[in-house]
Amino acid sequence: MVTTTDGHAEAIVWGVGAESSNRLMGFDGDTGQVLFGGGGAAENMSNVRRFSSPIAAKGRIFVASDTAVYAFTTR
Repeated sequence: MVTTTDGHAEAIVWGVGAESSNRLMGFDGDTGQVLFGGGGAAENMSNVRRFSSPIAAKGRIFVASDTAVYAFTTR
């Protein structure tokens, strides 16, 4: 999933280390630099399966696992 600040600029590419790190990761869309490497709820995420995609809604990133939905604040 990709988010931007205004629909065009400052792209962040989001992904989840499913079935391994179970961490939400955010990468700069231009450089590939890690901008977000997990933390907060990511420390406790479990049972996230491959092919799961995070979604963005109302200033948050949501990740679903087998047993829970995790929310991350992007502001």
